[in-house]
Amino acid sequence: MRKFKNSGIEFSNSTATLDISLTVIEKFRKYEQREGYNESGGILLGYVTKKFDYIQEVTIPNKYDSKGLTFFIRSKEPAQKKINKSWRISKGSLIYLGEWHTHYENNPKPSRDDVNMIKRALKNTEMEIDFLYLIIVGVNNTYWVGRCTEKGVKSLQEV
Repeated sequence: MRKFKNSGIEFSNSTATLDISLTVIEKFRKYEQREGYNESGGILLGYVTKKFDYIQEVTIPNKYDSKGLTFFIRSKEPAQKKINKSWRISKGSLIYLGEWHTHYENNPKPSRDDVNMIKRALKNTEMEIDFLYLIIVGVNNTYWVGRCTEKGVKSLQEV
């Protein structure tokens, strides 16, 4: 079993480093998909610095989301309200950083639909940054983390 730092888990590749808070990891663990259960998901909120990006908070599924065994479609309106409120309260520092959802897999990977969804979100979202993250939460505390830019989606590895 993975040992957690007090700060959570860190992922990185040649262009980015992402820290995920322990509070967020605990939420992911709570919503880890079990056999026969629907996918769960939400949005990622956090901070961007010169050295790394940090996921501080995530939303959890709500009654307006569409979900099934192999799909999760987040409702836009409740998520946008949360993004706006977080941005306002933090005076513009806590921002939308992407999307997360679960897969019932030991070695989670994004589907083609997942990749297309995060590319559309990047293209259609007005924001201060030029990237978004996609996190797939697998079973047994496993994760796939990707960073989407206009050049495509590249995975990050756990450090």
